Amino acid sequence: MPSADPADPAVYERGDALNEILPAQSTGDGGPAPTSSGDAAEDSRMYDLSEQEYWEWLAALIQEGSELDEHVDDLLEAIYDLEPAFYSRGGRRQLQERLRQLHEVRTSVRAFEQDVEQLSFVFAKTDTVETSGADNADHVLASIKRTYDRAYDLCLYKLDRISDGWITATNLLISLTILIVTILFWLEFR
Repeated sequence: MPSADPADPAVYERGDALNEILPAQSTGDGGPAPTSSGDAAEDSRMYDLSEQEYWEWLAALIQEGSELDEHVDDLLEAIYDLEPAFYSRGGRRQLQERLRQLHEVRTSVRAFEQDVEQLSFVFAKTDTVETSGADNADHVLASIKRTYDRAYDLCLYKLDRISDGWITATNLLISLTILIVTILFWLEFR
């Protein structure tokens, strides 16, 4: 998994944890076959793993999820640190950039969620490992979703606050203009 750099959108891809556990398939020429995230999701070898390999898959998934959670938490901290004034175009752009990054990370969160669901399904179907073992991955997923939701809501809140500041300033300017026009009109016909 790449580092938890807030600018890196490809934090987790579907099947990352499973690809660490499954042995590489070989092609006809003896080299390993390239695997894609779709291949890992449909790989029937995941049902033939030993109990130890299932626990390694769970551990890898939890590790990958913890790193994804750190990445989302870094984005949340970056959003907390932004306190732009309503008239700051640079601050608004920074918030919009963080929102764009959150939209990109959403793909990773969804991929992790699908992998946790797949792990739970395989645990239940194989009966090799106790089904409740997947609960740990569910806890990591819940933490990721909570952090993502907080970051997303905070970013939208701050963008709305900037918009409200502009609306207030515009209303004040309109009110002052009307007041000046009214005073001038009154002085003209007095």
